[in-house]
Amino acid sequence: MIKTFTGPMHSGKTAAMIATYKKIWNKDHILCFKPNRDTRDIGEIKSKDYDVTISSIGIDYFEDILHYIDDKTRTIFIDEVQLMEGNVNVLTYLSIIKDIDIYLGGLNMTSEQEPFLIMPYILAISDEVEVIKASCYDCGRDATHTYYEGNKVEKIKVGDEGYIPLCRRCLAKRRGLEDAKKLYLGIKKDTSLGN
Repeated sequence: MIKTFTGPMHSGKTAAMIATYKKIWNKDHILCFKPNRDTRDIGEIKSKDYDVTISSIGIDYFEDILHYIDDKTRTIFIDEVQLMEGNVNVLTYLSIIKDIDIYLGGLNMTSEQEPFLIMPYILAISDEVEVIKASCYDCGRDATHTYYEGNKVEKIKVGDEGYIPLCRRCLAKRRGLEDAKKLYLGIKKDTSLGN
């Protein structure tokens, strides 16, 4: 079984994973991983919603997991899975052939509302997907999008700073209708749109 918790920034994806972790009685059968690319809280899966932190193993590729599993491994958790690289089918192998339950947490979309790196593949192989909504920073409605306040130099900026959750209406307001149209339709900013 593969279950993925996904949604925008500040929605509680990691908190949902920690809640699931806490319900498992024998922790000796669990392995927890986090991509080394996420330099926040190195060696820990941590949520603002819990005092509990979970020790995690830093890895770069899905294939790295194979070096850590053994016959007693029954459950795997991977936080910030959108930052992982490598062969996603390793997860399918572990789930089907090794009969390991896998829980994943990660952003589904970037702040530019594009699928986040490897997440389309993760969502495709998941047996269950739980989309967790945040509270819109501007109006309090259900937020399903992440917005970045400021100018990002790099395409993927790891961290919480500058990111806010927004509902569709507030996202359109903040982006401005013409800029949003250009962004979503892939039109360069200096190109005339016409009707």
